[in-house]
Amino acid sequence: MIVKTEAIVLKCINYRETSKIVTFYSKSHGKIRGIAKAVRSTKTRWGGVLQSMAYLNLFFYFKENKDLHLVSNAEYANAFKSIYGDYDKLQAGFKIIELVNRTTADHEPNDEVFNLLKFTLENLESATKNYSNLLFYFEFRLCELLGFGIHPGMLNPLRTKILSKLNQGELKSIEFIAGCRHKEEGNFNTLLNLNISVSTTKVLESFFENYLKNHLEHINNSKTGKVFKSQEAHLTE
Repeated sequence: MIVKTEAIVLKCINYRETSKIVTFYSKSHGKIRGIAKAVRSTKTRWGGVLQSMAYLNLFFYFKENKDLHLVSNAEYANAFKSIYGDYDKLQAGFKIIELVNRTTADHEPNDEVFNLLKFTLENLESATKNYSNLLFYFEFRLCELLGFGIHPGMLNPLRTKILSKLNQGELKSIEFIAGCRHKEEGNFNTLLNLNISVSTTKVLESFFENYLKNHLEHINNSKTGKVFKSQEAHLTE
């Protein structure tokens, strides 16, 4: 059965000499893996759209009980070029798609997760500052959709443990992000104007990493941050 669906690319790896194996989060089938044969050949017109974070109209052959589906075509719905043109945006974007890849199961569609992912990347594309705020917003909302939401009231007791480094102003900013909803446009604009310190950002990154590990069995460690830190170290040598 051939399927046409909206999809966002979570991961791409080269396979053999000319092909790619691609992980998508699709609107119709949730997280799926597909093989795109010969797309690295110069004769293929659509292979270039298969890049991480791309929002696509995807065509693939779906077979029950198969882990790898044949991709027949894809076209951009949004390439998110601004994200790829900004190092800090790119880092936030990769962390967002990695989170979806790490926390969702194969072949379990969830419209709310798909819409959250699409909405967050669209806003990251147009944002001009405070990109990490969108990442934290995404993490709060994703945890909620996965069934273990972090409500603002939960942050006060947590402050004595994981969030102990935060002052009252920083804690209020985090509580605001935790309670923010994109349908409340004024609040979402305020979210993008919040200034959160580098030290607070690191504390929050550690908090979410530990929180996810406490709620999801066998979750892998995040690799995105390590890859970008390694790249930064290389550039400063």
